Amino acid sequence: MEKEEIFRIFDACRPTVAQVREYLERISGVSPFDLIFFKDGKEIITKKIAPNMGELVGVVVDKTIFYVKPLTFDEVKDLPMPVTTEVVFDFGKKIHAKAKPIDEENFGTFRRNRGNLQNLAQMLSVFGYSACFNQNKYLLFNQNVDECSGLCFNFEKNNCSLSNIKHFLRFSGNIYFYTSIN
Repeated sequence: MEKEEIFRIFDACRPTVAQVREYLERISGVSPFDLIFFKDGKEIITKKIAPNMGELVGVVVDKTIFYVKPLTFDEVKDLPMPVTTEVVFDFGKKIHAKAKPIDEENFGTFRRNRGNLQNLAQMLSVFGYSACFNQNKYLLFNQNVDECSGLCFNFEKNNCSLSNIKHFLRFSGNIYFYTSIN
């Protein structure tokens, strides 16, 4: 398509300056956060996104790495009921020796940066990476829940409720992990 034809179509859409800025940020390939990729046995930390940079491992937000590989229902569907927190923590250790499921404390960091994380997820998909962090419910873990449950935070309702782990994975979303950087 010729440049003039593209501009004519774009002008007909009447985008606002804010929409144009958001679009340019999405296709620019510059992340608002450091990203951790793993390729050819090497870890690469960068804000620049391009196709074929390797496996996307995590996103660094403040002093926290949020890992993009979640625990999904497919990982636990064949396990007998109930799925316990031990299963969840063991899965995290497969991602990284210090990875733990998101808890209430570091969820505050995630929540404050949710808009940028969602924009990042869209940007990553433009470059061929799997979507991450784009669900409306997150299961959080702390000492105040039993061994088969977590605290489900719902962004749509802006509240928390207790949820069974396997039920959450089947009907609500995935469980994500983090590591604090000290």
